[in-house]
Amino acid sequence: MRPRILISLMAFILALAPLPARANEANEINLRLFGENVIEGWDGCRFGLWQHNRDPDEDRYAYVLFAPIPDGEALPAWVKIGDEIIEVSPVDIGSADTGLIEPFRLYRDLDSKLTVMLEIFEQARTDAGIAISDARLTFLRDDKFPFSIRVKGLNGCPGTASASGAQADNRLSLGASVGFDSLDSVPAPVLRAIATEAPECEPENTAGFSSAYSISDEMTLWEVPCNLYASHGSSVFAVSWTYHPDHATVLLFPGPPGLDIADYAGLLNAGVDPATGTVTSYSLERGGDCGSFDKFQLVDAEGETVEFRLVEFREKTVCDGIETDPADFPLVYDGR
Repeated sequence: MRPRILISLMAFILALAPLPARANEANEINLRLFGENVIEGWDGCRFGLWQHNRDPDEDRYAYVLFAPIPDGEALPAWVKIGDEIIEVSPVDIGSADTGLIEPFRLYRDLDSKLTVMLEIFEQARTDAGIAISDARLTFLRDDKFPFSIRVKGLNGCPGTASASGAQADNRLSLGASVGFDSLDSVPAPVLRAIATEAPECEPENTAGFSSAYSISDEMTLWEVPCNLYASHGSSVFAVSWTYHPDHATVLLFPGPPGLDIADYAGLLNAGVDPATGTVTSYSLERGGDCGSFDKFQLVDAEGETVEFRLVEFREKTVCDGIETDPADFPLVYDGR
């Protein structure tokens, strides 16, 4: 009798015990990665997110969420759960007001049975659009366990990246700096161009320390002081030509895309690296613990001239009392 009692007791205990892990599979969201089998070869503008350790250009299945942008406005996004492709549309929860994507976004399907929560931790503007370097998607579905996955992505048009590469081939370097201690050494056409094209600059009210950099045998880049302030100063850059000695032009600096900043001439706290042909600038708030940082590349331009292209914009908007090198401020735009 004892063996029978023992067997019956074990059966009773097993009946009360939790089911094996396999039984919980019914409660798990069966998220699937996808590629061409879902996006059908779409190569235009898109909002796409892929698993953080995959590359959609190299891996057959990499995407977690994908929304074509045929006319500047994203269509409902696609996700794949099991064998089912589900359309989810963004739920309006307000704008980021930063020129980037709002850091928190919700998507829902038509029946409100699936909610997808997007959290963006790191993003920056590039020539191809807004690149997302770190984000998380969390899937919520009725009677299922929440499922989270780390992702990267792009909101933009990847085809424009090749144009950026073409621009990179036009990068110019400069000859060594030649310094001057007064405006008397600056060619008159350069000073006239500044007075006409950058009237807000007043070189005559500065000490007049200037620098010249050779671009080629025919072109010279001039850095001329623009205005002096209590703790910093601004410079203006102009180009002169040996074959056109009576002419010069002021070069403008482009503002970051999406921030509604017009091109400008005066550059605060300018620093020139002749070897790379780059010019940096930074601006600090009164406490010195927040502000912005720009980096520009001198490139060839149409009409036998040159221009500056923005390659990096950084900004620290929170003045937290911690002084940081402006070159280490959070990256907002990357045009390299």
